[in-house]
Amino acid sequence: MLLKSVALFFLISILYGCSVCDDVFGKNYSLSAVSSFSEDIDELKKIWFHCEMCLNEPSCKYEDVKQCRNITLPSRDEALSKAIGRANIGAVHFLVDIAKTDVNGVTGRYQNTPLIVAAYYGTKEHQDIAEFLLSRGANINKIYPAVGGTPLGVAIWKQNVNFAKFLLENGADPSITINGREEGFACEKAMSKKLPELFPLIPGCCPLALHDLNFDPNIAPQTIPQCSGFQILSEK
Repeated sequence: MLLKSVALFFLISILYGCSVCDDVFGKNYSLSAVSSFSEDIDELKKIWFHCEMCLNEPSCKYEDVKQCRNITLPSRDEALSKAIGRANIGAVHFLVDIAKTDVNGVTGRYQNTPLIVAAYYGTKEHQDIAEFLLSRGANINKIYPAVGGTPLGVAIWKQNVNFAKFLLENGADPSITINGREEGFACEKAMSKKLPELFPLIPGCCPLALHDLNFDPNIAPQTIPQCSGFQILSEK
């Protein structure tokens, strides 16, 4: 009897369409469920374009409208965060340019911004994503209340040197912290992580690093190759 019921259900589904399945199993119009992997891009677009049509079409089913308003639209920020985490560039571009996802939106327990997520992973693909986000208005200095405090701070913390260089070359302020401005903040973090490649890019960092390296006057002066041409900061 059970097998007959199941067979009848699927026969009805075939004859009358997926609306029957929707009524039984419920729908999931969340964009974040299909934003991580490139092979899901068609489903991501399908959900978005369906909702775009549905929210502007009076004849659209109430349940679809409800899903689009309560699930699809609010899921954009998380979808973007997941797409960035997986370096799913196609989904990132679609979510920002077509779905109009906020490039400064925050997600998760630590209120991560899209740039924070990119800085955390720090690969060349994530750098390309960050460049795209900046071109769309992402705030390079926006803080978040966790380790690092800013995209630059996170890149230094994760020792993503090339990503940190990219941020500094594109206007990241090395003095911004979650508690306000603090001169030498990024320099101290770079020194603690032993990232001399960043010293010349942070204003005042080479003299400070050379001073800290040569704190003992009884030891012959040491140098930092990346800081050649800079003078040791003198005591005042």
